Amino acid sequence: MKLNSELPYPVLSKDNDHYVNSTFDVEVEVKKVFGELVIDANFLLENSGIESLIAEGKACYVLHIECPQTSYRVVKKSFTNRLTINIDENILRNKIDVHPLIVANDRIENYTNSNWNEFYSSLLITYEKGNILASSDAIELILHEDSTETQNLPSIVTIRRVEKLEFMSVDLGMEQIIIELPQKVYNQYAQYGDTRLKETILTLVILPCLVDVFHILKEDTSSFEDYHWYQVLMQIFENNHLSFTKVINEEISVMEAAQRVLRNPLIASFKEIDKLLSEEDEK
Repeated sequence: MKLNSELPYPVLSKDNDHYVNSTFDVEVEVKKVFGELVIDANFLLENSGIESLIAEGKACYVLHIECPQTSYRVVKKSFTNRLTINIDENILRNKIDVHPLIVANDRIENYTNSNWNEFYSSLLITYEKGNILASSDAIELILHEDSTETQNLPSIVTIRRVEKLEFMSVDLGMEQIIIELPQKVYNQYAQYGDTRLKETILTLVILPCLVDVFHILKEDTSSFEDYHWYQVLMQIFENNHLSFTKVINEEISVMEAAQRVLRNPLIASFKEIDKLLSEEDEK
């Protein structure tokens, strides 16, 4: 996205002198949380005229975000000076560009601003909906590959076949989480676990077991704190800026916790199923 620096109306920007005693900037904090890129923006505006337009709903703060490599684009707006955007990491690559703006949310007729410079001070200007009122420097965010949680989760889960077992079970008394499957179920897991339904199979097996794990931890944490799998689960949450104690204290449900660790596996599972059914319909 390239902004036109010669727009035929005043724009509050560091790149021009259309305004006096006025500024527009933004503070951006970025973090990765369970497969999502979370962008927190704090808009910093010093101009009472534009502030009034935003308060009246005639203008709004905007973040325009694009990823050049994947062509992903999104525009989000806010009528307060804080804005949070969550983006799936899978649709981003290498870097993203963030453009902070203030735009007209509606047609603004015969507008004047007491902080316009002398050239504009005697004019009445009409902004059409979508016109830019203010812009700040674009921010380039480099995305570093960091899959700590997906690297660590397999290291703490082992799936075993138990011949005389009737139902799936979980054993937490070892350094790894042991998931035990009946022989027939295990054979099907081994057959389909590396196919086009990989995410679906993993969801069927891993998700309910993690729910069980978190239920057990809520009842008795101290018995498991020294196990490797417990330390890894705790670190996964800490790496994703979420305290593990929120799961133990029931501030986060066990179902939500399990889905967070697996990066919302239901979405990936249904995508696999939709794709498979669509291909069958085309035959």
